[in-house]
Amino acid sequence: MSDQHLVTKNYVAIIDIGSNAVRLVVYDGFNRAPTIIHRERTICNLGADMATTGCLNPDSVKKAMNFLRRFSGLLTAMKISNVRTVATSAVRDATNGRKFVDAVQKEFGLTISVIDGDEEARLSALGVLANGFGGNGLIGDYGGGSLELIVLKKGIVQHKASLPLGSHRLTAETSREAQMKIIGEHLDSVDFLKDCAGCDFYATGGAWRSMALAHMHITKYPIQVLDHYQVEGEKAAEFAGRISRESPTSLEKAAGMSRKRIADMRIAALTMELLFERICPRKMIFSGTGLREGLVYDQLKPATQSQDSLIASCTKIALKISRFDDILSFRTLASWMDPLFADKNAEFSRMLEASCLLSDTGWFEHEDYQADHAFRRILVMPLYGIDHTDRAFLALSQYVRYKGYLRRLSSREEIDEVTRPAQTFLNNKIVDLAITAGLAQRMGYLLTGGALGLLRHTELETTPEHLILRLNDKAGMLNADAIRNVLKGLAERVGLEAMILSPFPLKGNDS
Repeated sequence: MSDQHLVTKNYVAIIDIGSNAVRLVVYDGFNRAPTIIHRERTICNLGADMATTGCLNPDSVKKAMNFLRRFSGLLTAMKISNVRTVATSAVRDATNGRKFVDAVQKEFGLTISVIDGDEEARLSALGVLANGFGGNGLIGDYGGGSLELIVLKKGIVQHKASLPLGSHRLTAETSREAQMKIIGEHLDSVDFLKDCAGCDFYATGGAWRSMALAHMHITKYPIQVLDHYQVEGEKAAEFAGRISRESPTSLEKAAGMSRKRIADMRIAALTMELLFERICPRKMIFSGTGLREGLVYDQLKPATQSQDSLIASCTKIALKISRFDDILSFRTLASWMDPLFADKNAEFSRMLEASCLLSDTGWFEHEDYQADHAFRRILVMPLYGIDHTDRAFLALSQYVRYKGYLRRLSSREEIDEVTRPAQTFLNNKIVDLAITAGLAQRMGYLLTGGALGLLRHTELETTPEHLILRLNDKAGMLNADAIRNVLKGLAERVGLEAMILSPFPLKGNDS
């Protein structure tokens, strides 16, 4: 066997030992948009006895050790040497936490970093920032042992606090009144909360993410993506109050979740309800990233951290899936389409570039299914730095790029069923922009056969009456009847007449 078969990719593994769960996540390396290669978790409940004994639960320690043995073996088989193991609230606060850490080190050779509350808050904030969220607002990371609160201003951590309000600690209190008293006392001790009124609130952590899934289930939300899911602040507060008061049996039926998840979620909802009474957030946004992604982001060089997270995600996908290893050609396509969007701003230019980077991701599908599959894949693709409206735009543009034909979009009664989830989020203007982008990409691929570099020898131009395709003497061979037909369709979309100017015109073609 050659040595080449023994070389692995530069994957990085994070083992996160929390109060509730022990997790292993393997990423494809230290990069701006790390892709998850493998992940698994086990609920160990290490912090189950912290409120009563101050120690890690003995049975939970055995369970955690068994799974850490598995994780260690998997990483050896995967030949991953870049491993970061961290432990949070339960291990750092337990009287036998050090004993557990030493046992893991001795048996598996894993060096555990027991991070304090401030460091946990900082890393959670980095994980949220890495996902392209706005740089202003309050982050809340809710876990089994603690609640981290972090204030961001212009992307910089201004304040942070770690409060012992995790689900394990609060569950030890038998009455709702006692729980409310403890939560209220700790929240009132955080001076900076009084300056967070009306802010955007970014929620992360397992129990709060469960609340997002429950809300999506109950409201029949059309896109099943937790990341960047948003709820208006007042409605979020009402929902938290409902979850905290409703019976477990009723919630099981309404939210479609297990009783164990419901139990943790009700405690988390009570904490959120009391927090929201104090800050009255403008909106709540759920983050699919947190501490583990923060650990990766923290290792990046400043130049890499400054990259646009969405463009980094789409670039990586383009390199892995597209037929031609030529990222520059996708940016050429985006520039070539510019004349069709006279009023575009920087944010739309970003979305147009992302759309073009994803424009060759469906080539290997059967042509009868390309449009549907491209749409559904991109709608739920694990992209960084993108909200649900932008997801809908990207998915719809690729549906059209792959010859998906939409029913009359100006008439909502006749919306195409495949694309209905996307069009729920988009007004008619944005839908029209997505259609124009998709048609232009379709034309670019048809014109060049996918060798998009040829677009450098062509140009789109708009006049008050015409959409003109100019072909120079190096591109005259690209002229064909099929090109005239698709150009005509694109021109009709933008309310113009089509014209091709070529050194080698077809018979009957305008020139």
